[in-house]
Order: sequence, then structure tokens, then C-alpha cells
Amino acid sequence: MREDGMKRFEGIFTVMLTTYDDYGNIDREAMREMTDYLVESGVQGLVVLGSNGENPYLTHHHQKDAIDTVVDACAQRIPVIVGVNKRGNEPAMDMARYAEGSGADGILLALHRFYNLDEDAVYGFYEDVCGSVQIPVLFYNFPSNTGLTLPPESIARISNIDNLLGAKETIFDVDEVRRLVEATNEDFCVFTGMTFNLVDTMAVGACGAICPVPNFIPGKTVELYEACRSGDADKAGVLQKEVYALAPLIASTPTPHAMQKEALRLLGHPAKTHVKSPLPRLTSEQAKLVRETLETAGLI
Repeated sequence: MREDGMKRFEGIFTVMLTTYDDYGNIDREAMREMTDYLVESGVQGLVVLGSNGENPYLTHHHQKDAIDTVVDACAQRIPVIVGVNKRGNEPAMDMARYAEGSGADGILLALHRFYNLDEDAVYGFYEDVCGSVQIPVLFYNFPSNTGLTLPPESIARISNIDNLLGAKETIFDVDEVRRLVEATNEDFCVFTGMTFNLVDTMAVGACGAICPVPNFIPGKTVELYEACRSGDADKAGVLQKEVYALAPLIASTPTPHAMQKEALRLLGHPAKTHVKSPLPRLTSEQAKLVRETLETAGLI
């Protein structure tokens, strides 16, 4: 617990897929089933409407429906963080307030750059949104998707905003994660956005991962986190290789959403492969790759 009374997030937070019925509506039963499965599998938290949840392509109605469904299904068993991904201060503040009112425990806040914004403008965005809610906010650093690139020292400046609790670093550069950890205070939690570099990032001070892989192997991902936290390097190394076997589900295409839903279906979850346009639909080649990946990993 921090001095300001806010609970410090740490561990494995699963970035959930957003599932739809045949009419394009939120498949509430499928999302409730997945919520129960992940909670019961031991993950430390959930993220709804992250990049993995197709946030930019959902209507406000569907965004709110997804939030309400997961928060209600989770029933305060573990923290639920809501992804807020807007291009303007007021739209982001509105969605953050909605998430807080729904009972969410935190906000994962991204700023998609359209205009060339200087650091002060970015600071003002985070200051306004953080000031609009009482729940913790995480800075989402995903330059390849948002178009916004800030060095660790700039993010460290933003970390001084009240109730900005931490950051998600979806980057490959472990040294940049280290620099952010060193530039912020010990209560600021830095998450990697990739399970595949969890061993290396936790070695430099990361407090866990906010990532999609636990959708498929939640227990093993948590086991990897615990091995890293306890300093069991041998076990962590073995588990990291096992987790890496699922890399095709994450990295074989820039838009793997339909593939990941096919993986859930093959693993026995009531998920359909529908995605929101303009995301591409599942191809037969991708379906074959999903099956081969799960078979190689010994999951089916």
C-alpha cells in the first residue's frame, strides 16, 4: 500500500479479448466465462479494452458494455483496469469517469498522437485525466501503435502527477525499462507489456506484466512471474521458453485478434472469431497456424 492509500498493482494482468456474438454485440456470456476462468486461474488482475481488446474500433456503447460485463463478473475478486485510448482530453476524461463509476480499479491511459504534441501538451493530457478520477492511472507507453515516443526521463516527469501509479512499457528495449525504473520512485510500478521479456524486465525492476499471453496459459504465466520474483532463475528460464512457444499467437501478424479468439475456441472457451472492422478476419492459413502452435505447446 502506498502512502497515499492507493494499492500498488503488481503481478500478471491479463489483457482480455473482447468477444462478440453473431450480430456484432458484446458476447457477455463469453466474456463472463473468460473472466471467471482467469480469476480462478490465479492472475493478479484483468485489463478490459486494452490494445488486445480492439478498443479503438468499438463504439462508446460497446466499450461501456464490455467494461460493465467484466467488472460485474469479476465482482472485486481481483483488480480490473480499463483501457482508455482517446485523442483528446475531454473524451478521455469522460471514459475514465465512466470506468470509475462502473467500479473499475484503475485506468490504463494511452494518448494516440494525431498532431505533433510537445512534452508539455502530453503532460497536460495526463494531468487532466488523472485529475478527473480518484482511481489509479497507468501511463501506457506503446510508441509503435500510438505514434507517441517519450524517453524514460519524460515519463518520469509525468509520473509525479497525483494518482499516476505506474506505466506499461510495450517496448523491446529492456534498458529503457531499467531507465524508467531508476528515474521514478519505488512506489511507481513499471510493467512490461510483453510476457516474452518478463525475466529480463523483472531483473531490472519491473513489477510484472500486462499482456495477452495469460489468456491461453494463465497458470503458467503466473508461475513464471513467481519464479522471477523469488529469484529462481533456472525455473524462470524453463518457463520463459515454454511461454515463448506461443509467440505465433502474438507476433505472427500486427493484428492477431482473430487468431487469438480462435485459440480460445480451440481451448474450449465459448469465444467466436468475430472482430471489429477494419481488423482482418481469420484466414485458413492463420487457423492452421493457431492449431499447430497450440499442439506444439501441448495445450491441445
